[in-house]
Amino acid sequence: MDEHEQRDLAAQKILEAMQAAMDEGASSEVVKLVTLSAAVTNFVTDYGEEATANIVESLPEKIRGGSFTRGAHGEDGEASGEASGEETGAES
Repeated sequence: MDEHEQRDLAAQKILEAMQAAMDEGASSEVVKLVTLSAAVTNFVTDYGEEATANIVESLPEKIRGGSFTRGAHGEDGEASGEASGEETGAES
């Protein structure tokens, strides 16, 4: 499975889990905040605080530039390499 297929699969599974939580009564706002918090926590655990801060600091420009707009770059809305740790030297 190439990286694009892996990203599509991961995005699909995460979105399904988010929908399942909402179907069971969690509000969409809570689910989104918890998902974001879990992602940041995992980045800190895997790559450290400084690398994670560098990734997060790059997000406003990418958000405003459309990198996360669904349909612009694929199903998950994330352009290849964006916010994945690649630009900080973090490896998965």
